Amino acid sequence: MSREIQSSIVQKSVAVINLLARHKGRLSQTEIVQATGFNKSSTHRILSILIGQELVEYDERDRTYSTGPLLISWARSAWGKMDLSLVKDQDLRDLANETGMNVALGVRVEHTVTFTRANVPHPYRLAVKEGGQSELHNTAVGKVFLAHMTDEERNAYFKVAELEKFTETTLTSRQDIEAGLGEIRDNGFAVSDREEFYQVVGIAAPILDHDNRILAAISLWIPLRVATLDELLACVPALVEKTAEISGRFGQLSDR
Repeated sequence: MSREIQSSIVQKSVAVINLLARHKGRLSQTEIVQATGFNKSSTHRILSILIGQELVEYDERDRTYSTGPLLISWARSAWGKMDLSLVKDQDLRDLANETGMNVALGVRVEHTVTFTRANVPHPYRLAVKEGGQSELHNTAVGKVFLAHMTDEERNAYFKVAELEKFTETTLTSRQDIEAGLGEIRDNGFAVSDREEFYQVVGIAAPILDHDNRILAAISLWIPLRVATLDELLACVPALVEKTAEISGRFGQLSDR
């Protein structure tokens, strides 16, 4: 019986961590209860355990929860094994300084994008920060990954993807999404026009290895109160040049 109880706690803990990692912002206990279906006392006990282990962080000001520092540390260790140390923080700083835009480095973790590093001179409260995750179908980074998937990988993705409509411009059908993937491969970059948040636009380009396999992607994004989509698109050459330079460190021979 004790082993069954421990297993239940582990499963519920994983469910809570997964919820917090995938959510765009912080969540209250009530919201966690509603999303997981766990009762209030069980949720409180699990959150207390996770906070004690630094897997969850509690903000006393608004009584909300988010992923904790230990979880982010684990994620960083996993990312480090991908040898992305060849992508330097200075690369992101250079792009931010040259373009004036926010910069983020993303990797694909199963069917989502996880952002491993960022340089954000123009914060936006809803935007995903380091360690956060976004969907593939409605972000520029995600579209880059979709464009460079094999047919088998893409079929597996669309088999399980919910393709949620985040804004009125979000594409939610496989046919519409796939229609633009060839252009992304040909042009070397993808665009997200207010598809994740109403007030945010983004572009992204891939980091490729010597076999033209995608390792990661870098995005430039900006709140529309700071710059327009046309101003962001003017930064495509700088973005593509930087990702080509980084790809060269992985042995990729660029013909751009």
